[in-house]
Amino acid sequence: MKLGVAVIGGGRWGSNYVRLLLDHPKFVLRALVDSCPLKLQKCREKYHLDEQKIPCFQNWQDITHDNLIKVVIVATPATTHYHLIKALLNLGYHVLAEKPLTTNSLECLELTQLAKHHDLQLFVDHTYLFNPYVVQCKKLINEGKLGNLRYGYASRTHFDAIRSDVDCIWDLAIHDLAIFHFILEQKPLKLQAKANYFLRENIADVAWLKLIYSDNFVVDIHVSWLNHDKQRKLTIVGEKASLIFDEMSSSILTLNSASLREENDNFCPENKNQETFNFAPFNTLEIVLDAFWDNVTPAPSTVCGSGELATDLVKILEGFNQSLAKEGVWIDFQK
Repeated sequence: MKLGVAVIGGGRWGSNYVRLLLDHPKFVLRALVDSCPLKLQKCREKYHLDEQKIPCFQNWQDITHDNLIKVVIVATPATTHYHLIKALLNLGYHVLAEKPLTTNSLECLELTQLAKHHDLQLFVDHTYLFNPYVVQCKKLINEGKLGNLRYGYASRTHFDAIRSDVDCIWDLAIHDLAIFHFILEQKPLKLQAKANYFLRENIADVAWLKLIYSDNFVVDIHVSWLNHDKQRKLTIVGEKASLIFDEMSSSILTLNSASLREENDNFCPENKNQETFNFAPFNTLEIVLDAFWDNVTPAPSTVCGSGELATDLVKILEGFNQSLAKEGVWIDFQK
């Protein structure tokens, strides 16, 4: 039997969920909510929603009149998440939330504990952790293909609609932070953030981030809302090989291996090899929905969307906020 779902938020991500749920084998869309009538109208017209089968509400409390709704997808601005998700959990709904879970780690922790208390699933859509290419990255590293890890870096730029609820770090860097967190399976020891504020005084639109992990593994991340090109590239360098995950390339994931031969005072590369990995086309949100289903029925099967992981990432983002507030000083994250 399909699980009834309500989607709260008719913007970009909420609209994507609506599209997938209309023909989903495990979930059935039973309501759409948005406080903006225009967004509701656009969704209704775009997807030809039958008002009798899928009513549209401006007030989320209206979904409580439908006893067949068991799951709620929250795709509203991050600043609205805490109070909304808390109310939904207390009413007995499983929740799938867009990232970040909230903009405060104590709130994240409270929501995570509340979900456990009610024996409900609080799942956060850190999309990249369900991406087959990222899963393959982790597999190759765990198999020792890279040898000892040396450093990593990422660049993520976006010239599109600019958010007002969070800055570019919370909007863009959260993806790369999630990937490194997933692959390394550890928290940073220290972190630092520097940023520019070209459009607004209090919201960073360009940032440079640095994190130091155990064994002196260093990560650099650059994010920007203002680059006129689109970059989605993450690299991890080890002693034996390098992994390059580049979504804008025709070769999305490559493993470049080589060795260095010492010759007099020089080092010369040898045994160069490149391996490319390809997957059939996929929709990551579909994978997220399937993983959410697996967690709701009958028991949790993954930590990739867990509230604990979401809390860890928000703590890291808060650390960057602290660094920015102190003009880019290093923050000891382990304290």
